[in-house]
This record gives sequence, structure tokens and C-alpha cells, in this order.
Amino acid sequence: MKQVPAWLSVWSIVVVGCGGVHAADLPAAPFPSSAVAVTNWTGFYVGSHVGAAASDSAWNSISGGGAALAGGAFYGHGVSGNAIAGIQGGYNAQFGNYVLGIEGDASFGSINGLARCLRGTYACTSRIDELWTLAARFGYAAGDLLFYGKAGAAWADVNRRMVSGNFVNVLEESETRTGWLLGAGVEYAFLPGLSGKIEYNYADFGNRSLTMADQFGDVSIVSIGQTAHLVKVGLNYRLGAASVSAAPLPGVPLPQWSWTGIYLGVHAGGGFGSNDWESATGALLAASTSGGFPGRGDSSGLFGGGQIGANYQVGRWVAGVEASAAAADIGGYAKCATDIGTRRNFTCHNELSSLGTITGRLGQTWGNLLIYGKAGAAWATGSSDVQRAGSASRFTESGTRWGWVTGTGLEYALSPNLSAFVEYNHVDFGTKDTAYVDQFGNASEVGFKQKLDLVKAGLNYRLGSGAPTLSAGGDVPLFVKAAALPLGWQIEAGTRYWGSSGRMQKDLNDNVQPSRLNSRLIYGDQTGHSLEAFVRVDHASGLFAKANLGLGHLVSGQLNDEDFPSEVNYSNTISEMRDGRMAFGSADIGYNFINDGGRKLGGFVGYRSFYQTGNGFGCRQIATDFDTCGVPFPTNFVGLSETESWRGVALGLNVRAPLTERLRLEVDAAYLPYVNRAGFDNHWFRADINPQSEVGHGWGTQFEAILSYAVTDRFSVGVGGRYWYFATDSASTIFPREATTSPMQFYAERYGGFVQTSYKFGDLDAAETSAAGITKAPSRNVSVNWTGLYVGASVGAGWGRTTYADPFPTPTTGDRVDLGGALLGGQIGANYQFGHLVAGVEASANWANIRGTNTCFGAYPNPVVAGFDCGSKIDAIGALTARGGYAIDRTLLYVKGGAAWDRQQDQFNTVGVGGTTLANTSTNWGWTIGGGLEYALAPSWSMALEYKYFDFGASPAFTTSVTSALDGVNLAPQSNRLQTVSLGVNYKFGPSLFAGD
Repeated sequence: MKQVPAWLSVWSIVVVGCGGVHAADLPAAPFPSSAVAVTNWTGFYVGSHVGAAASDSAWNSISGGGAALAGGAFYGHGVSGNAIAGIQGGYNAQFGNYVLGIEGDASFGSINGLARCLRGTYACTSRIDELWTLAARFGYAAGDLLFYGKAGAAWADVNRRMVSGNFVNVLEESETRTGWLLGAGVEYAFLPGLSGKIEYNYADFGNRSLTMADQFGDVSIVSIGQTAHLVKVGLNYRLGAASVSAAPLPGVPLPQWSWTGIYLGVHAGGGFGSNDWESATGALLAASTSGGFPGRGDSSGLFGGGQIGANYQVGRWVAGVEASAAAADIGGYAKCATDIGTRRNFTCHNELSSLGTITGRLGQTWGNLLIYGKAGAAWATGSSDVQRAGSASRFTESGTRWGWVTGTGLEYALSPNLSAFVEYNHVDFGTKDTAYVDQFGNASEVGFKQKLDLVKAGLNYRLGSGAPTLSAGGDVPLFVKAAALPLGWQIEAGTRYWGSSGRMQKDLNDNVQPSRLNSRLIYGDQTGHSLEAFVRVDHASGLFAKANLGLGHLVSGQLNDEDFPSEVNYSNTISEMRDGRMAFGSADIGYNFINDGGRKLGGFVGYRSFYQTGNGFGCRQIATDFDTCGVPFPTNFVGLSETESWRGVALGLNVRAPLTERLRLEVDAAYLPYVNRAGFDNHWFRADINPQSEVGHGWGTQFEAILSYAVTDRFSVGVGGRYWYFATDSASTIFPREATTSPMQFYAERYGGFVQTSYKFGDLDAAETSAAGITKAPSRNVSVNWTGLYVGASVGAGWGRTTYADPFPTPTTGDRVDLGGALLGGQIGANYQFGHLVAGVEASANWANIRGTNTCFGAYPNPVVAGFDCGSKIDAIGALTARGGYAIDRTLLYVKGGAAWDRQQDQFNTVGVGGTTLANTSTNWGWTIGGGLEYALAPSWSMALEYKYFDFGASPAFTTSVTSALDGVNLAPQSNRLQTVSLGVNYKFGPSLFAGD
């Protein structure tokens, strides 16, 4: 199938906004709440969607082909994922509460996946550019809410490629794969003709045979299985729907609005896409033993700039032109041609420094909301370089590329002159032949193909004055009231900057002797900067949905690469880290069990995705294996990279507590019981294992807290912090010509603080209207009685460190293990209040999954076996504490301290000196101190945000026998320290928390 033409994409987006709704159609006053409109779902509809897709490829078998492909196990398994965007259209027929329909949709993206095939000798890649579905829908309508399932057919356009660092044969073929689809979703009608949906699809394309040919004409038949998972959020417009004034939908009157005029603005955002080096001539072709120049990689980064444009409005239609330009830092790396003889490959790198568009825009207004599509020309300036590992020759090119762009966006007018927008663009620069030249005058012409997906948000300022008419007279304020939504709805949208630090870690064990640790890489202290957009939708019934999307850079850090041993001795090299990338997103749907005047407590289920790439440059030996980087390698060469994606289901709690009329605390805590981890390692100096596919699954935890301040009733600023941790329970990789896989363990941790701004549409909570002076009556302080017994549950995260007493010379790194993970538990306690002071006692117990590993005794006297794998896992934590606090209105600020215990297993691997992996489980006693904030949500219910610090002292010595090489050495940690944050929910027995009840 071919790419949808640009005009069709734009039209499909714009038509979402079509219909007979005029600002004048809206009711002059809210309808009574008893007048409820029942949505009629019958009719044709069109729409658009965005989301995420993950695909699973199973390379099952191969037959035919040349000698290089004969014999041996072929099976390889890979998981891929990326963002998608697309369009849909269909028809519904309603019979009572039942709705039947048919729907077709198309999703576009670059969903890249990697597997190691033919006993690890080939990198087998799949890239899905398009996914199409045609399905029957069957649902049940509950007023404006439609629950539905769907089933039908699916098609995927897939490009397959097999490239080896061991053989010259390169096989490539594209196919359209047909399969079946099952799905389910929820759709809500905001207006008679406009609805939003969230949907999950599963597509199975079965196991099919594909004919693939190499560059020598040899043909192979490859059997490949393919499945896909899609999560989509979208908007639908129902053709021929009644105007708002024809249905008794409650709302507030909107002003007449005009978008006509010239405007200037600023924007910022992130981009992600694909880079393909497809062909080469001259020197680069001559250096490739495959006779070609295949290279494929991802690209991502941030950009920011400005735009100028002009709109002209006719009725509800708005047409315009716009030119934008931005500074950018969007780039990526890929493995290109390989010299089989030296097993050295070329590293291809592309970087964009600026980009822009010149487009036409066409849209339609809904009050002071403009829904639009756009299409036109796109340009970008940047540079590329190609360099063979270990070679001084560096081929470079730079210049401006031109292509086309299509996109869609939402723009909301905050005042007569000021508007905010969010926008998605797809950019295709096509394939261009470009001259690359090295510093010695060697030349080559390279075919380079590039696509980008851009997400940006910004502000526009309309020059001039006059229309629109917002009031009968007087000055117009900077901000005006939000567009009318049906009563009972609130939407909050905003942006964040997140500054963070974190690490990636992988432990590789031997495939023949799995208890033996062969290698460990820690991409540590990675400083990150990211931009993020977020949205939350709340309904008066208690239903809520929230989502976020972020992109950023990893700008610094240090990579430690350890081998046990390497060439001869234990090796520990360090590399400078820079030019990394990160991306993340989430989508949740939940229900508030408490929903009272801005006080909300709810549970949710959702989806999480986290992607990061770390790049290590140069190499320097800091242990004793001087055959490996004994002579430091320069930092202008990228040596090692790790790319990983974590995706899974999240279960969590969310609470919102208005501490004052302007201050609001929000806490979000989630546990991810099953997470898929897909990744690959680039050893840029080892073509035979570049890239090395890694697959696994595990779990994760995410925790964040936000304190926001209401500048106005709708505009807020805030600060917050978050902590993320992921780990695998099972993971593996397969190396070339090996018959069995090598076990692996992965950890990923990221934490930091953020600042944000947000804006609310629709209804306001009681506390927010009080802050704006909308309510005439003064706010009433609530007297809270904290005296009594309570019981509760909590969810949270923990991080810590164990340290070891090393009797040998002090190593450069190691002898301490960083821990991280999740905790779930409960608490019971009693409080007594006298005046504003509150005293109490509390007992708590938590199941925990907090773990970590590192290297101990790296300077052991025998350098061949130096460096021992050590680590700990905490299974449970408990405490008995006293606490004292000060009560203000509904809030109790408190400190606490007392005795604490943990259940912990310590491990020490002595396989290298003829022993085994020793394990010692113990209960460690210590102390804890901490503090928190508890807030009364309802007469018997409260929430608590709490931090605690634990010191459990030293673990007891191992009771199992120790090999003679370590006789008399204490292998247990000499200190165990832990920090936790948690969100607790408490139920108080007896009298209400509110003294007046």
C-alpha cells in the first residue's frame, strides 16, 4: 500500500471540525441539569487518531539461499514499537441501546524491530510503515457513552532486512501482510457531532513465507510470524449531526470570534523519526564487502523557534498560510556498511540543526477553538558523517534538504490577540543522493532517506485589534473564559520541563555456565533535559482520563564497561557519555471514588512507555587489562551504545488535594506488574555483534508529586518531582554461532524535578472559583478532628545503597550497590489531638521489590578473577513509629520516627574463584525517621504523602561455606540504607474527621 496523499490527510483532519455549530447556536444560559440529551450514534463519521504501537516478529525458519544461510538454527525473536498517527471513518446504526457499525482506519509510523537470526549471525529487522484495518463494531450506548468491541481484517506494509557482520549476503524485501483484528474501546460524545475515543487493538498477521533475495541473486524462503498491539486516542466527527442549539446540551454562552489577521508566535517541541542510508558509490562502496551500504536507525531530539502567518475567516471556515523556523538538535546513529575481513563497520550519524515549514492551513471553529489541518513544504539544515571504527578517515556532508509536510492541530484563543496551540506534523524528505567527502579528498555519493514526526506546542499573538467582539463594552482582559463544554466536564492541559538524572545497567551471564557473570555495563549519572505535554479530562461522574508525552536529551554521564575477565585480566573501562536521547508517554483511565469540590481520590489503569539511548565515546582502562583500552581511545569515536524501550500496563492511585484556595497537591503512584523490555546493544568496533538484540520482561514503578499554584482560576504554575524504576525478571541475548542464549538482567532508573504551566477548560472546582473571587460567600475553614483509630493502605517507591568492607586495595569503582524498586503495604495507627497539635503511633508493613547489583573487590590480588558480582534484594519493610504534627484546616503536617526492620537477601558470586553464588537471607533491624502531609478528603477518609529514611545497619555474615580464596572475608554488606516515598489512604474509625459532622 502507498502513503496516503497529503491532501487526503489534511482533509480528514479538517472534516472532524465540520458541522452546523455556530457560536450563536449555543444557548444563552445553561439548561437545567435535568434536561439531559441522549446521543443518537446513527450516521457516518470521520476522524483522526494518535497513539502507540508495539509489534512482535518471530523469524521462524529459512530455506534455500547461498551457503552462508545453510544449516543451523534460524529462529530469532524481536519486539518493536513507536508512535503512530492516522485517520478513520465508518458508519453506525443504533437500535435502542445497541450500536452496530463498520469502521476502516489507517495508521502511519516507523515501527522498527530487531532480532538475531541464524544462531545470532544475522541482524534481522522489520519496519512497519503503515497499518490498515477494516472491522465490524458492536457496542452498548449508555447515554453519551459508548462501550464497544470490534473484529475484522488488518493489513501491514512491512520492510524486512537481513544484514550480517559475519557474511557478505544482504537480503531485503517488502510485503503487505494480511491478518485479523480484535479490539475494544470507549467513546464519549462531547457534542452532538463530536466525540472522543480511546481504543486497544490486537492484530495477528499469522506465520507467512516471504521470498527474499540477496545482492548476488540467491533466493531464500523465510517464514516469519507477526503480531501487533495498538493503543489509540482519537476524535470523530459525525456527518449531518444536529447543531448544539438543536439539542438540550447544557453549556455557557460563547462570544462571537474571528481569526482573521496576521499573527506572530513561538513554539517548542520534540521530533522522532527514521534515518536510512540506502546506497553508496566510490570510496564507501569499495570499503563495503557486501557490495552495498545498508544502514537504518532512529532519530529524535528537541527544537524551538517561531512562526508568522495570516488567517482569513469566512463563516466557520478559516484559511491561512504560515511559515515557521526553529533551531533543532535532532539526530541519531546507525550501523552502515561492514568490512567482513576486519569485522569493522561504518558508523553513520545524522544531525539536524534547524528546520522549518511553509504551509497552507484550513480549519473550522468551535467557539474560540480552531481545529485545522495543514500541508506544504518542509526544509531542514544539518550534517551527516560516516566513519569506520578505528579509522582516521571521516566522510562528511552538510546542507539543506527539502521535502513535504502534512499535519493537524488545535488552537485555542485565550484573549482577542493571544492563542495557544498544540500540533502534530509528519515530514518526509524522501531519498536524496548527497556527496560525502573525507579529509583526504576521497569522495562517495550516498543515498539518504529521512522521515520525521514532530509534536509541538506554542503561542500566537494576532496583530491589530477590532474583531472579535467579546463584550458589550469596556476593556477586554488578557484571558477570557474558556470555550463552553457540556456541564460536568473539565479539561486541564499544559507543558513541563523535566530535569533528571538516571542510569541504565545490564548484567550479562555466560550461556554455558549461567551462574558466571561475563560482563556488566552501567550507563551512570546520565543528566537529562526533556519537554513534555500533558492533559487530564475529568467528568462530574468521577470518570477521568490523563495522558502525557515527552521527548528529551541525555547530555552527560559516565559509562563503566566491565568484563570478568576480558582479554586476560579483569577489565573496567570508562567512556564519556553524551548525545543520548529519551522519550516517554502514558495514557490512563480511572474513576474517582471521592470527588468533592476539587478533592479527588481515584484508581486507574493505564499504559506506560519509556525509551532511552545512551552513547559512550572513547575508552580508558582503569583496571588491569591493558590489552583493552590500555592506550586511551579518543572521545571523538562512539564506542558503545545501549537503546532500550520499556512498555507495560500500570495500576495506580491518583489524589488531588486543594491545600488552600490557590495551592493544590497532586500525587500519582503506579505499579507496573508486567513490562516488556526490548533493546539492542551497539559495539561500534565489533561488526559481528553490532547490533546485538536483547529481549526480556519484568516490572516497574512510577511515583510523582506536584504542587501547583493558581495564578488565575484557570491558569496555574507548579513544581514537582518524580521517580521511575524498571527491572527485568527474565531477559536474554544470543551471540553469533552460539546454540543457547545468554541470561541477562536489566535495570533502568530515572529521577528529578520539573516545572509546569497548565490551563483549565470547562467547569471549575469549588476551591478554584473561590480563588478567583467568583463565589460571593467567603470560604469556610473546616475544623478537623484527627483523634481516633485508623487503618490504611499505601503504594510507593524506594531507593537505597548497600556498601561493603573491602579488605583488599581500594578499587576505582564498585564496593557499593544502588538499589531501587516498588513497595505496597498497609498501616494501622491512632492519633490524639489537643488544639492544633496531634500525637500518635503507627505500625506499618510493606511488601517490597527493591533490588540491585554491582561489582565488589575489583582490586582482588589475582587480576584474572578480580571483580565479584554482589547484590541485595529487599522483600519486606516494616516500622513502628511515633509521630507528632500540626493541624491546619484539613491538612496535618507531621514528623515521625522509630524502629524499623527489613527482610533482605544478600548475594555474592564466587564462581570465578571456584565457588558458587552464595545467598544469605536475614531480618535486619534498625531505625527510621521521616515526615509527611496528611489531608482530610472526606469525613472518614484521608490521604498521606510521606517520606522515610531507613538505616538497617550491617547484614549478618554469610552462614554458608566460603571458598578458601575468600576465607575470613566478610561478604555481607556493612551498611544498608534506604529511602522511600509513598501515597497512603487512611480510613478513620469512630467520629468523623470533620468536627461539625
